[in-house]
Amino acid sequence: MMRLFRTGTVAAVATAAAALLFQPAVGTSAAAASAPAPVASATAATPAATSDISARGDIAFLGGDPWRPSGPVEVTVSNEGAAAAKGFFVLRLPSGVGLTSGGDCDPVAGSARTFVCGGAELAAGGRRTHRLTLTSAAREPVFGVVAWGSVAGRDGSGATGRPHDFRINWPDRTSLRLRATAGAVDGGAATVTVRVTNTGSFAVGGYALNVSTPDGVRVAAPACSDSGRMAGAGCELLRLGTLGAGATDTFRVRLAVGGDERTVRLYLAPVDRYTNKDTSVTLRLTGGAGAGATTAPPAGSTATPTPTTPAEEPGQLPRTGPAGGAYALAGAVLLALGAGLLLLRRRLGRG
Repeated sequence: MMRLFRTGTVAAVATAAAALLFQPAVGTSAAAASAPAPVASATAATPAATSDISARGDIAFLGGDPWRPSGPVEVTVSNEGAAAAKGFFVLRLPSGVGLTSGGDCDPVAGSARTFVCGGAELAAGGRRTHRLTLTSAAREPVFGVVAWGSVAGRDGSGATGRPHDFRINWPDRTSLRLRATAGAVDGGAATVTVRVTNTGSFAVGGYALNVSTPDGVRVAAPACSDSGRMAGAGCELLRLGTLGAGATDTFRVRLAVGGDERTVRLYLAPVDRYTNKDTSVTLRLTGGAGAGATTAPPAGSTATPTPTTPAEEPGQLPRTGPAGGAYALAGAVLLALGAGLLLLRRRLGRG
């Protein structure tokens, strides 16, 4: 009988200790389960090169006309073989990008936006750089967009090497400030002095000044663009020179003035490119000493800031099964049971 009680007491204590010591590490398991799985490298899945001719493209920055921005990209073709060979390259462009000139390129039948370019003889270890011009083919002006094209070397037999991606950047959104003053109408003409300041942090490759005029008033100089975007209600003046950060573009607009209505509105375009509001000026042409300018943003020009999305924290998996408190309670019950059995053993021993 005494041995039975002694054995039961030891078993109870051992069970309680095991319950307390071997609780599952719930937090550690959840963190390990929520860790992202490794991502396979795209390069690892690319087949090995089968040509001694390789090609690499530099980054392309589109700029100039904000509706049809364009820019150069340089492609370097290298002969990595031990003998002279013809150096071609295969150019693939993403949707929304077109090729306008350079590189002696021919389109590939049946493959959209794919071209075979080059073909010059390259000595062993030699290289040649081709300069191409890319143009945005988007219907509407876009800003802050990034796309990727690729180039791959090809020899005279048609063997093609590993493709290499190159980056294409559209113009970013920025801020330009417009100021304008008008001189007095004299002899049916008036001169408006325009000052556009780049208040952004980087150079701008081009912008447009739209001059909205009433009946009887028209822009005499500079020449208006023929894009048709003003629909006959005014004049679009393209300013395609580079305007550095902090620099001001100052120029004059000559107006031919007739009729009684003489209110002219000037605003920067495209209106959705600019993040500031002072991109519009309304002028009242008079025959006196000049006209004041009032600043008002054009309709739809108020920039909508892109909301900042906080970085997501790794999610934890839901915890299932008994919590740590349940294991602790079970251990306490077993300890109490063991103590009771020990007390009973002592009383029986005295008896």
